Amino acid sequence: MGELEADEQRLRAADPDGLYLFMLEDYPYMMTPDHVAAFAGTTSQEIRKLLGRGEMQGCCIGTRRLVPKLELLNYLYKDRREKEGDANEEAAMRQAP
Repeated sequence: MGELEADEQRLRAADPDGLYLFMLEDYPYMMTPDHVAAFAGTTSQEIRKLLGRGEMQGCCIGTRRLVPKLELLNYLYKDRREKEGDANEEAAMRQAP
């Protein structure tokens, strides 16, 4: 499997409902805060705040902040994954002797 195919698989796995990937097709893989803001319907300043607080993962290249599509998808599904994780922990505790 090629590197590009592996990246595509990671993106599909990060968007299990297929809600966002088709809408992200026109954006570059490494998105600027302006790209993310346009996609999310918010401001680039708010995206920079999320990055600064560590709520959304990204990287800096020089003074420029960038957000990989994979990290945007992880952020969008974060609450759901946390709830699923809590539910899995509770189920495991109920099954423990």
